[in-house]
Amino acid sequence: MKPLLFIIALTVSAASTLFSCGAKSDGKLTSGDTLTTESRLLTLVDHGDYMIADIRNPWTDSLPLLERYVLAPKDYEGPLPDGTVVRTPIERSVVFSSVHGGAIDELGTPDAIKGVADGQYFINPAIVSRIKAGKIADIGNSMSPSTEKIVDLDPDAILLSPFQNKESGAVTKLGIPVLQCVDYLESTPLGRAEWIRLLGALYGRTDVADSIFSAVKREYVGLRDSLALLSYAPVVLTEQPMPSGEWDVPAGESYMARILTDAAAIYPWAGTKGTGSLKLDAPAVLDKAENADYWLIRSFGPLSFGSLMAGNPLSSHFKTAATGNIYVCDTSVSPIFDEFPFHPERLLRDYAAIFHPDLFPGYRLRYFQRIGK
Repeated sequence: MKPLLFIIALTVSAASTLFSCGAKSDGKLTSGDTLTTESRLLTLVDHGDYMIADIRNPWTDSLPLLERYVLAPKDYEGPLPDGTVVRTPIERSVVFSSVHGGAIDELGTPDAIKGVADGQYFINPAIVSRIKAGKIADIGNSMSPSTEKIVDLDPDAILLSPFQNKESGAVTKLGIPVLQCVDYLESTPLGRAEWIRLLGALYGRTDVADSIFSAVKREYVGLRDSLALLSYAPVVLTEQPMPSGEWDVPAGESYMARILTDAAAIYPWAGTKGTGSLKLDAPAVLDKAENADYWLIRSFGPLSFGSLMAGNPLSSHFKTAATGNIYVCDTSVSPIFDEFPFHPERLLRDYAAIFHPDLFPGYRLRYFQRIGK
């Protein structure tokens, strides 16, 4: 499985950290137009002279606001409400995740990425070519990035994804606005995809972002609603055990579980709580999904049927070992991680074509391939 590309975490307080960047602040917040409709964790409001991006705390209701960002044009000198001020459009940024790097490229602003963490895991052609040309610096491992390199890049902002109960990294103490991208904890595919609106506002591509999201939503909803009319729904197992024996599967309230349901499939853990992953052992997974009709695996590097069976002795006990309905996505070459968070309609179509092939004659899978027996 592809390693996490963003491991630096933030410990936040109820009060927002202020990076005033020379802006005047009167602490007041006027009414505006709410731009987000699908996201549970992001609320983006246009106040005319500036935008407010409120990030909901995904881990606790006792501190409901994880962070408030005030997105203000660089030439705006008027008063601003309290919050972390980010001057827009961002022209220089450090990005920890290929997910956000791919979206920034789609917005048409790859030149605004000046640094990335774990550069070896980026496969977006525009970003890879810039890394090779020295236009984008690799700041090192996302767990311990080079703060010296970050400072030298003089970024307008840093984009990373925080995790619960992790210590703050030195990157948060550099006096640079840090965007806490918790989009990966959204509970619906469209909720996560709508974070493209925030990126559009940050990089000066609001109209482009709106157009992208509108098209994504239209296609996703159309396909989902047509699949909802089907009477057949296969049982689907996902992922495989790690060398430690732990088997991570999507929790029932996660967007990954939701997209399986939207593809007219039955997910064995659909009724569980949480928007992240469930950590199980192989016997527990076998007990729950032994008779699954399909098995979907994301593997960093090629995976054959033989190596799958040899690597996990329990694999042969699943029904899919006999039917051959095992599909693998090699994330070392597939753009799945770069694409599906902001284009869930593409993954939904792949799933639907796997589970209901008669409805998609001639369709070529975008991310997965059947490894058979």
